[in-house]
Amino acid sequence: MRGTILKDPNSELAFAIDWRASGLLKHEQVVDDLGWTVQPVDEDPNCLKILEQTIKMCCSRVVLAGGVEGQVYLLTCTVGTDSLRVLKQAVILRIATASKDGEFDESD
Repeated sequence: MRGTILKDPNSELAFAIDWRASGLLKHEQVVDDLGWTVQPVDEDPNCLKILEQTIKMCCSRVVLAGGVEGQVYLLTCTVGTDSLRVLKQAVILRIATASKDGEFDESD
């Protein structure tokens, strides 16, 4: 998986994990969607929020909104398998405002 994912605080971001490439054994299937979590969670009304989370076959998808400029979040997805295993994948997400040309400022 790549390093830090950047997200503009003023836009939504969809992100997906394909479990076939992220820990499933041969012939193993995802059977339980145990959800996505965001850390840290705070009282700021602009904090990163999960708008939608879905799972289709072996792919978990989340749609995120908001986030505090400069804040770094840990986004974690957890599923259960038919082999009674629990799998987790985590990514680091940093909130940065995109410039007019769509590029992110890497300096903050």
